[in-house]
Amino acid sequence: MDTGNGNILNGFTDLKSKAEVAEYLGGSLKNLSYVFYVLPKEKQYKTFSITKRNGKKRTINAPVSSIRLYQKRLAEILSGFYKRKPCVHGYAKGCSIKSNAKIHCRKKWVVNIDLKDFFPSIHFGRVRGMFLSQPFEFNGTVATTLAQICCFEGALPQGAATSPIISNFICRRLDNDLISFAKKHRLTYSRYADDITFSTNLPALPESVGTIASDGSLELSDDLRRLIEKNSFNINESKIRYSDRHNRQEVTGLTVNEKTNVRRTYVRRVRAMLHAWQQYGLKDAAREHFEKYSDKVMPEYPELTFSRIATGRIRFIRQIKGPDDHVYRNMFRQIKALDASIKLDLPAFFNTPDGCNAVVLCEGKTDGLHLQAALRYFIGKGEFTGLKIYFHRYPDKMDINNSILYKCCETSVTRQSNILRICLFDRDDRTFMKKCREGDSLYKDWGNRLYSCVLPQPEHRDFSEVCIEHFYSDEVLRTKSPKGRRIYLSNEFDPGTGKHLSEDLTCRKRTDASCCYPKIIDSGVFKPNGDNVALSKNDFANLIFNREGDFADISFEHFRPVFELLSEIIEKDGALKEKLRASSSA
Repeated sequence: MDTGNGNILNGFTDLKSKAEVAEYLGGSLKNLSYVFYVLPKEKQYKTFSITKRNGKKRTINAPVSSIRLYQKRLAEILSGFYKRKPCVHGYAKGCSIKSNAKIHCRKKWVVNIDLKDFFPSIHFGRVRGMFLSQPFEFNGTVATTLAQICCFEGALPQGAATSPIISNFICRRLDNDLISFAKKHRLTYSRYADDITFSTNLPALPESVGTIASDGSLELSDDLRRLIEKNSFNINESKIRYSDRHNRQEVTGLTVNEKTNVRRTYVRRVRAMLHAWQQYGLKDAAREHFEKYSDKVMPEYPELTFSRIATGRIRFIRQIKGPDDHVYRNMFRQIKALDASIKLDLPAFFNTPDGCNAVVLCEGKTDGLHLQAALRYFIGKGEFTGLKIYFHRYPDKMDINNSILYKCCETSVTRQSNILRICLFDRDDRTFMKKCREGDSLYKDWGNRLYSCVLPQPEHRDFSEVCIEHFYSDEVLRTKSPKGRRIYLSNEFDPGTGKHLSEDLTCRKRTDASCCYPKIIDSGVFKPNGDNVALSKNDFANLIFNREGDFADISFEHFRPVFELLSEIIEKDGALKEKLRASSSA
């Protein structure tokens, strides 16, 4: 659905029924009714908490994928109708905390006000009222339906794609009132979501804003309070702050006394992380960070998480200070020097079951399921019965790819291991094809019982860019799930238009459709009504592993070369192990 032109946007305001809403958002009335009216509330959203900078918890209500799709499309449409006022910097294209802070630089006075329970205070009635008013002016049925799509438990949920843009619509009257207030009293006003900021170069803080009490706190004026409360928002009393130019002035977490800048404490914290990493090594630095300085629980992969936190913070410093700033440049050089010595403790990735003669780590999260199902197939036929392989399954929250897996090889080779470790790479990245093998062999011996290898090319494929799904026949790949979805190959689509060659389907990602080899496509294939019919790799793997539906009796014969390769590596490792034992006993 193209939301980038006026015709589509005009069509949106013409919606008259619930069925039209469902169709316009790429679904069906049956699906929309099930998702929002039949599906139990506890299954519509996943609720969890994250820790804010002040140590308090923020509740996140993340919608399930079916709801998220409706909300994402609706958010794109609403963004086309929203006309940003210069004072609004939150949830607006081209704006950020930096643009919000910049307009308050070098001011004599800065006042910060926080709106209490911002999203929860925007309740269902306010959202429905928004859709009833301009520029939409929907009838009651459509307004109610759209509000139900956007709300959870009677209010905007923190975690829905629609919440940010709707909050900006709801705040239009508040922004207008505060713009007029600021103009009248010679103030500069801006809003970033629930953060309201006023600043001025007047010699004294205007009484129209507030008065400074004997204890040094700021008591907001009755007029300002009435303006905010008139717009159905409440003030968070604990977050009312003011500062003059002789003290640190902050706007949305950035200092603004002279220019937009990062807090010194933030920079010092990053420097401390890099210093600890440099002095004590990544492992000890990560442990100390999460044990002493973080209120979060110890992550499953502390070293990887620590390095990502440090990298993310340095990127933030670059965003605020700029790429030429000396602080950023020094940190950039430091972390680049440290990056080569990152040590991801590969054995900590898994608990090896007793009796295993090898652990295989794949570069894809679902690869292990396919290989485990294939090995089960061959063992059932009396083949490869001596292979006692454990295929590691990564946690959902862990990212894994060729780069991370290869770094594991580089940094784990120096560690002794009592178990054979094999890192298995796909063939669809030629860079790693060369690095993970030696000569004409498909594998590389790193030493210390660590091997890397690349998938062999199956006989039924005439291209080399092979991933694990290509080991199935095209017949298996075209097998539909119980919900009617399946895996697609890029050569099933016209490379120019993205249209399917024999079915009334469209591949949204033209780069996938025009791929030079039959690439696996597991998302973005749509019917004319907007229904996605592609089967995700994760669902495909689970259907095969669990032998569900038409996947209960499929052939894995093309996987045979994979297990022949793994057997070869295990035999070589056993021979080397025996040779070392003999030499040590001699």
